[in-house]
Amino acid sequence: MTDTAASTFRDRFTLLREAQKRRTGVPLYTLAVNRPVGRVIAAASPRGITPNHLTGIGALFTFAGILSLLVWADGSPWSALVGVALVVGFFFDSADGQLARLRGGGSASGEWLDHVIDGVRIVLLHIATLAFLLRTEAVPTPVAFALCTVFVVAASATFFSGSLFEKLTTSAPSTRVTSGSRLRSALMLPVDYGVTCWIFLLTAWVPVFVVVYALAALAKVGTTTMLLSKWYRTLRREDRERRAAAA
Repeated sequence: MTDTAASTFRDRFTLLREAQKRRTGVPLYTLAVNRPVGRVIAAASPRGITPNHLTGIGALFTFAGILSLLVWADGSPWSALVGVALVVGFFFDSADGQLARLRGGGSASGEWLDHVIDGVRIVLLHIATLAFLLRTEAVPTPVAFALCTVFVVAASATFFSGSLFEKLTTSAPSTRVTSGSRLRSALMLPVDYGVTCWIFLLTAWVPVFVVVYALAALAKVGTTTMLLSKWYRTLRREDRERRAAAA
């Protein structure tokens, strides 16, 4: 798939839609909302815009939202802008990879940069949430520390172990969409990072935010436990298959 100087927005959009990444195992929000919006951004990007530019724009939105949550958000109606910034930042996070594919493939440096930003934002988001909970005195201090610690550990474990699993596994990712894969996508909805971004719109209503954030943290722990178990069993099976083949 390559972008041409004569191609229209419709041409680029169609090319991207026909060359999407795997769909199985992808959370429903990312699949149904974030990727399509990212596709629009990528298809509409002028030729002078590179994937790294989109990565940078997304990072600006994301870290502006996190910084606001860290030092400013106080539960007023304006605090909802934190969620807006995070949601928009995640749209661009999807757009950069799609633009790379449209231009004929990404680069190792671009993929590295994207993963670095992802890893940093996962940790900083929950550190900023802790600062927000302490500043608003929404819950007792020990509860605030427990909630944010549980969420950040589960989110980090999923991100880093999942990235490593993709490098280590010999199984080709499935591109076939089945009823089972649709169900898995739906079950992953509560712990999709994109859905987490929308939760921060509720920082304008602190009591509601605390309840929803706590439920999301519990869901994240449950999903992380299942994913780690699945990935470990898959790698163990592949280890046995390699030893049997070498015998």
